[in-house]
This record gives sequence, structure tokens and C-alpha cells, in this order.
Amino acid sequence: MKTFLLEKKKAVWTVTPHTTLHETLKFMDEKNIGALPVAEDGKLMGIFSERDFARKATSVKQLSMKLPISKFMTKRVRFVTPENTMEDCMAIMTTYRVRHLPILEKNKIIGIITIGDVVKNMIQEQKFILRKVLDSIEEGKNHLRMNIRFNVEQNILPLVQAQAKKYPGDSSFRMLEEHLNQISSEYYRKLVTSRFNFTPTEISIIKLIKANYREKEISEALNISLSTVKKHKYAIRGKLGIRNKSGNITTHLDFMD
Repeated sequence: MKTFLLEKKKAVWTVTPHTTLHETLKFMDEKNIGALPVAEDGKLMGIFSERDFARKATSVKQLSMKLPISKFMTKRVRFVTPENTMEDCMAIMTTYRVRHLPILEKNKIIGIITIGDVVKNMIQEQKFILRKVLDSIEEGKNHLRMNIRFNVEQNILPLVQAQAKKYPGDSSFRMLEEHLNQISSEYYRKLVTSRFNFTPTEISIIKLIKANYREKEISEALNISLSTVKKHKYAIRGKLGIRNKSGNITTHLDFMD
């Protein structure tokens, strides 16, 4: 509540019990407010709202705009103090079906809070909590990626690289090494979900190109003809908009790393 008072910093308007109904309604219209505390000698005597007027006007035998506001105000006022929380305000408003709560400090009116203020504050608080949760999840994901990458680099890649040196003619080790290097990245997910709408075969070819496979090796790895590989590479370059430009395919896809 203290934060709310610091942020709002609005003048607190009141009327006396002797202020006429006409004067009160006119003042509320000028200030564009839905309720007014009624005070005398600094002491809170009641509160008048549009609902009070609608509810009590029909019970007054002879309605006159010159009647004092004390005839219409709610005398038993629910209020809060700076020590109360927004949850306290919502609980009071819900329990007693009120929309405005004067804020008192040492029996002095220092502000007024509306149900709109409470709802707005609670929405902002929920957004803040949600943002914190999402940040925490993202931090956890990043930490997990780092752990996976560290373990792969320290424990698995050295074994794969050793086998690649032992069997230099086996290109599958290069592909495995490339996949392990990408295991903690979002590269392949972005590749599959990108706006380019690559086909499954085109994605397989891109992966092999990224692993430094030559066209003949791609042909053998995917069990397709060399001409089919060339045709798919041509289609990939077309989707990337580089059909008539220099540079290899992976260079133009590096933004996904």
C-alpha cells in the first residue's frame, strides 16, 4: 500500500456532511471520480458513492438536490491503512461489496483506493511473477545446455575424434562430430521450423553440408544419386535467395546458430 501511495500521489478530496447533494454530485463530475469521503474536522464520517445515490435516492420521500450529503452517505466505512496489502484490499472489497476504500493514517485520510487500482496492481504483480518464472526457466535451460555441451566436449567428442583419426576414410565420424557439436544448440530446431520450409531431404543434406560432406559423400550417405543431390542443393539455394549469389549454403544459415 505504501508503494501505491507513493506512485499515485493524488490530492485527497473530501466533502463535509453539510455539503448538498447537488454540490457533491457536481464536484464528483468535475473531478471524474466515483466516490467521495465525507469528513468533518479531519474525522472520517462516511463515504458517498454513485451507488449510494442510486440506492438511497428512491428511499428519500422528497428528493431534493439541496439535501445534505449526510442523508445519502454510507456511515459505516470500510477503510485500510498503509500497512495493509493489495490482497487485504481485495478481500475487504469482495467481502463487503465495496469499490472504494479510504486510506487512513492516525485517523487522517491520506488517500483512497478503488477496485480498479487493486485489479491493475494485481495484474502488474502477476505479470512480474510470470516474467520471473519465465526468466528462471530460461536460466535453467541455459544452464542445462552448458552442462550438456561441457560433458559432450569432455567425454564424448574426444572418443569420436580418436575414431575419426583411426578410420580417416569413414565420413560418418565427421557427421557424428557435427551432430554432437550441435547437441545443445537450437540450430536444427530452427532449421526445421524456419520460414524456408525445407523438406526432410533438404534438411538432411544441409546437415551433411554443415559436416563438410562433399556431394559424392552426401549421395552415398543418403543413398541417392549425385544428380538428385545437386537438384536439392539448387532448391535450397533458391529458398535462401542465393541461387545467383556467391557463398556456400551453411554461411547463409549461420544466423540460426
